[in-house]
Amino acid sequence: MTNTRSSNTHLKGTSPELIVDLGAVVDNYKILKALTSGALNSCECSGVVKANAYGMGKNRVAQALWEEGCKTFFVALASEGVELRFFLPQAKIFVLSPYLVLDCDLLKAHNLVPCLYDIEGIELWIAAHSSPAPAALHFETGINRLGLSARNMETLLSDKEKRGQLDIKLVMSHLSSGDEQQSRHNPEQLEAFKTIRAEFPDAPASLANTGGILLGTEYHFDLVRPGIGLYGHDPHYYENNHSRLKTVATFRAPLAQIKHLKAGSAVGYGATELGTDTEIGVILCGYADGVMRAFFRHETKEGHKVSLNGFSTPMLGRVSMDMITIDLTDVPSDAYNKGDMVEIFGPNSLVENAAAMAGTSAYELFTRVSDRTVRKYV
Repeated sequence: MTNTRSSNTHLKGTSPELIVDLGAVVDNYKILKALTSGALNSCECSGVVKANAYGMGKNRVAQALWEEGCKTFFVALASEGVELRFFLPQAKIFVLSPYLVLDCDLLKAHNLVPCLYDIEGIELWIAAHSSPAPAALHFETGINRLGLSARNMETLLSDKEKRGQLDIKLVMSHLSSGDEQQSRHNPEQLEAFKTIRAEFPDAPASLANTGGILLGTEYHFDLVRPGIGLYGHDPHYYENNHSRLKTVATFRAPLAQIKHLKAGSAVGYGATELGTDTEIGVILCGYADGVMRAFFRHETKEGHKVSLNGFSTPMLGRVSMDMITIDLTDVPSDAYNKGDMVEIFGPNSLVENAAAMAGTSAYELFTRVSDRTVRKYV
């Protein structure tokens, strides 16, 4: 999607917008799927649509992926799986973070496969079934979040009756440093996972998220779980200084007012003082919409650069709940009108640059975009 100058002088709408390119989501899926073709075994490419598809809209994204041939999906919570099941009745849906004490009935009623991470959960899930209980086993290999420990695995392997009551759909783990190509943790976790996988030779195995896919075929096993890559961020971008994936999200908001301020004037909370005469624009979007306060550094007056009709220009002044201000001084006055949409991140103002400015990640910026922001689909 490219920016074009608006011919209208009135506001097109006061709501910020997140433009989601579903075609780019599908293209990214194809790119990541193609990278698994060198695996020794046939490798399935699933889709991770947790957190409302990283803020992009779970149901629309999952439907587009399903039509492309993606049949397996991962969500974080049982409630997310219930909603997705309504739209994709035939899909295989794994729930990454089930809490079996509360979720057992819900998981069973909606044919959701829990990723079990402790013995208590395994026992509760088995007890809810009269026949072998369909489940994924999520093992700990180094990230130290949810996951079955080495001792848990020994307990399970030694109890043949309990193991026989499970229909193991997947054996999985998760990389802690898949976005760092040279991290020593990647090969360490790979070797640990190979040892675990050897104990469950008949079950499909999965280790790789997007970063893991990009590390190479030895990380792919039987199923890969791309998340952030589907939505346009290459986790190796900062090391390679380029992306192999297409931009999906354009976060933008309308230019509501233009002001000429004299040197010595102040802008926004904390009164950022201007050293020279400055043309500013007021944008109807703030931290309530997902624009991080860290996009402007009050002490140094550095601001994240947004894009207005192809011109890059910095934020100026602290981010408010509902507004941000930008410096229009170096943008030709005939290049913009009140009501034009300002791109906060997208193809012309990369999310990677915004994340670097804020000291965070594309993951956080995507999922921070609030429900007040209108989603529009290409």
